[in-house]
Amino acid sequence: MLSIVMSIDKYLYGKDVKCPVCYAMFQINKIRGRRLKTIKKHDDLYVTYEDINPIHYSIWVCPGCGYSTTEKEFYEIKKTEISIIEDNVKKNWSKKDYNNVRTEKNAENTYKLAILTGQLLNKPKGYMGELCLKLAWLYRDIKSTKEYDYLLHALNHFEEAYQHERLPVSTLDELTMTYLIGELHRQLGNYAKAIHWYNKTLDHNQIKTKRWMQLKTREQWSKAKAQYDSEKKVK
Repeated sequence: MLSIVMSIDKYLYGKDVKCPVCYAMFQINKIRGRRLKTIKKHDDLYVTYEDINPIHYSIWVCPGCGYSTTEKEFYEIKKTEISIIEDNVKKNWSKKDYNNVRTEKNAENTYKLAILTGQLLNKPKGYMGELCLKLAWLYRDIKSTKEYDYLLHALNHFEEAYQHERLPVSTLDELTMTYLIGELHRQLGNYAKAIHWYNKTLDHNQIKTKRWMQLKTREQWSKAKAQYDSEKKVK
């Protein structure tokens, strides 16, 4: 266990943070991105790295009150929202510290806390979709069937975001979101819908600015079309 911690520790550095809800001071771990070595790139944009999983550290959790979000959202809380966290999270919080080296279970818990915070504060659907997608990736790593539940949650949030929210939202622009909607439909067996959304991606006026996505979308379109044709033959 000590050797694992030491190997992971070289990818981490500490940053002092002050909670905007309870004003507790604590230190979070951030990733030294330049040291990461890619092992695998997944079709839904998940990237597996050697030794460490960066998404384990994407959620900031205050050990004093339980307020939990991504780094980008952490200081965006409004004064009117602070009382919501105090009444619904802090009152029931057992002051658990997630800011050391995180196990898979700890990482899972941080995403569940962030999803709870997002629901309480009515965060944008695009943001909620990203949380659900990353939690699905964590479940993929441990081969849990819960992966598919959270892929579906992510898909539903993304479709709502595409229809009703101004894009980009969170870290997703419109082009990336259309691709992900298509890919999640394909992974969930909705091949006709996947083809529809891949077509929207390929027809997007910005697609030529992301050549890698254009090539990837064509590849996934062909895969979805073959799966769709195979399914039709069986029926």
